[in-house]
Amino acid sequence: MLEAEKITDAELEVLRALWASREPMTLGQIKSALARSQGWNENTTKTLLRRLCQKGAAGQEKREVYYYRPLVNRDQLERCRTQRLIDKLYAGSARDLVASLVRHDQLQPQDVEELRVMFQTMWNGKEGE
Repeated sequence: MLEAEKITDAELEVLRALWASREPMTLGQIKSALARSQGWNENTTKTLLRRLCQKGAAGQEKREVYYYRPLVNRDQLERCRTQRLIDKLYAGSARDLVASLVRHDQLQPQDVEELRVMFQTMWNGKEGE
């Protein structure tokens, strides 16, 4: 079972490296991918991978060395984390989240227009069902 709400920001960086690769990655490949942005050593990377495997977000396969792959995609994790934020800060109300963004000038006119088109497209699709 995925414990998405317990994935730390550091673990998320490891997942991003795994998502960026189309193939399973070795510890060395992951460490190299993260070295540019994080500068973590091998032990830190290994610890983060172990935690991701324990949380059900990554899997490992033993070949000549261990290969790691994501078991959760970006959309699944985003959905879980967004719902947790909505539940935690807005008592489960997505409308209150959006209202907060509007009240605090977090949405630009272009954002509002893109959301309007997205909603309209979504609603039109459901009318035909």
